Amino acid sequence: MSNESTPSEGVLNPLPDINFDVGDPNGWYRYVADSLVLTGLARRSGETYAREVRILVRRFDRPPFMLSEGDVRTFILERHKKLNGSSQRILYRGLRFLFNDLFKYDWELLKGLSAKREIIEPTILSREEVGRLFNSIKTPHIYAYLRTVYSCGLRLSEALNIKPGDIDRAGGLLHVRQGKGAKDRKVVLPSLTLDMLGRYWRLHRNPDWLFPALGRDGKGGPTATKPMSVCAVQGAMRRELKRARITKARVTIHSLRHAYATHLLEAGVPLTVLQQQLGHEKMHTTLRYVHLSKPAQVDSARIIDRLMGAIR
Repeated sequence: MSNESTPSEGVLNPLPDINFDVGDPNGWYRYVADSLVLTGLARRSGETYAREVRILVRRFDRPPFMLSEGDVRTFILERHKKLNGSSQRILYRGLRFLFNDLFKYDWELLKGLSAKREIIEPTILSREEVGRLFNSIKTPHIYAYLRTVYSCGLRLSEALNIKPGDIDRAGGLLHVRQGKGAKDRKVVLPSLTLDMLGRYWRLHRNPDWLFPALGRDGKGGPTATKPMSVCAVQGAMRRELKRARITKARVTIHSLRHAYATHLLEAGVPLTVLQQQLGHEKMHTTLRYVHLSKPAQVDSARIIDRLMGAIR
């Protein structure tokens, strides 16, 4: 469809395989998310991009194939004011996939969209702060979950989706399935974490999930059909940070993964091993932690001071 087309004036549904109410924002969310997964994208990534499509449909209260290029331009300008660079890229990716890849529209608007990549240094918790956080946690499921995130260097969703069968007790390994980029990897599972997970699993014995959703009464673990929600663990993290009196800015569950990486480097773990543990495709992603680790900062300062002091 060329950019002269005006979908808002009324066009036929360009996707014949749609089997949901075309006015339902959640229907479009699921359709776009599933379509992105079929292209090879990880489920969580597909859902992230699809959320912008759901917001779009809600904003105009009509199917996206009934929107004009001008409508979408208005939507982008409205959303642009509320989003940072990273979120803007998510917005553009979701809209391009829907209108360019699925609808085959040839809109100039979507071709030139770009967002400046923001470089924000991650907040690093010290080993003392991580210990303080764990010592303040009173609920077994949150303790087990956050301890696993840190001690295995996992992303939020990677830890939530662990199944009992992913644990290799004999090898001391954890099989991380469908990580970023829909890739699997195996990471070292510390013996203390292994023992802790065994004790926690015996509290609920859910056959499918290591961290099952417990339900409102806290008793749904044994029969839960899905893991704990993202919102539940994020909220718990915020509460536990307050309890532990950790006031650093921008501390999230992902900060535990950053802490894992820097603490391992400080202890002398080789970069190649750290790259494998974290599941980084490229080494330059892992290298960012080198300048965040204290030994690197201290050694660099000492070397610079010595070299500059030698010049009289």
